[in-house]
Amino acid sequence: MAQKLKHQDPGAAPQGAPVSNLPTACKSQGCKKKSEKMDFCNEHYDWFKFGLITREGAKPIDFDKKYQSYMKHRKVA
Repeated sequence: MAQKLKHQDPGAAPQGAPVSNLPTACKSQGCKKKSEKMDFCNEHYDWFKFGLITREGAKPIDFDKKYQSYMKHRKVA
């Protein structure tokens, strides 16, 4: 008789692995807050949506220009 082998996702954590291994801190450089959305805290998630930081949490080359535009946008809203 042939035995059936269960298919496991190669990227999935093994069963019984602790959940505490998941990242809980914001990915933005120097931020120690708890992550809320997409591994960012709420403030840095807004920055990510506006283009002030990358997915990895690094600032782009034209950060100052984008930050000034972001601050103008926040005053109007």
